[in-house]
Amino acid sequence: MPPRIIRILPAGHGWTLEFDGADMKAQRFPTMEAAIAAGWGVARQSNAELHIHRHDGNLRLRTACGDKQQEP
Repeated sequence: MPPRIIRILPAGHGWTLEFDGADMKAQRFPTMEAAIAAGWGVARQSNAELHIHRHDGNLRLRTACGDKQQEP
């Protein structure tokens, strides 16, 4: 089952990509930029929401992917 929500969260000295609603293992990245790039790719492929969190854990950005009207 594809993830419904993909979260980018701070994790120690890097960033983690977590998949809510799917049996996918979390992925770790050294930078927020790398995690965001990977998260966008997965979110677009699986029509999921992408939630990007700040260092303090608060939500920075929430967006739905896969909507044809929102793609550039």
